[in-house]
Amino acid sequence: MAPEASPRGAARDAAATRRRILDAATAEFSAFGLAGGRTARIAATSAANQRMIYAYFGSKDGLFDAVLERNILLVQKAVAFDVEDLPGYAQQVFDFYRTHPHLVRLELWQTLERPDAMDSLPLIKSALADKAAALGQAQAAGLVNAALPPEQLLAHILTLTHGHPMNAGDATTWTNEQRRALATGVAALTGQPVER
Repeated sequence: MAPEASPRGAARDAAATRRRILDAATAEFSAFGLAGGRTARIAATSAANQRMIYAYFGSKDGLFDAVLERNILLVQKAVAFDVEDLPGYAQQVFDFYRTHPHLVRLELWQTLERPDAMDSLPLIKSALADKAAALGQAQAAGLVNAALPPEQLLAHILTLTHGHPMNAGDATTWTNEQRRALATGVAALTGQPVER
């Protein structure tokens, strides 16, 4: 008779299964989008039962949202939102996407297939609110152009920093001139110099 799994071991296995599903789903949705992505392929790639996808995430849309949130938070953790150097922030996002091109494809699929997804992701909404508040404080301190309300300024900055890579083609062909142009655009919005 096999020994019973401990609750701690079961939780560890569940976390590992969830992580494998998210990893496989990231690759699947980056390549095929939500409509073209197949839960059967995700299950096979992750060595998980297809029913587990629905148990953990509720639906294919729920899985896509979890993948999206996980990867956007990955960008946020990797690149600090520095209100004192927003052109530099834009360049760092550019550099991050250059080394993680699948995330550009994932965000492009999100824009095409689930444009309202961000409104339903509490961690993303909270992070955006924090960034807007930081911009408002920077505007009050005279560090950032105050011509636009902080929420609108944030929307423009994020449109440039996240939208530019989506329109720049294959990440392996991105140039330093594109990187500098992106920073120059953010500098024009914020009134901050391009330092790099």
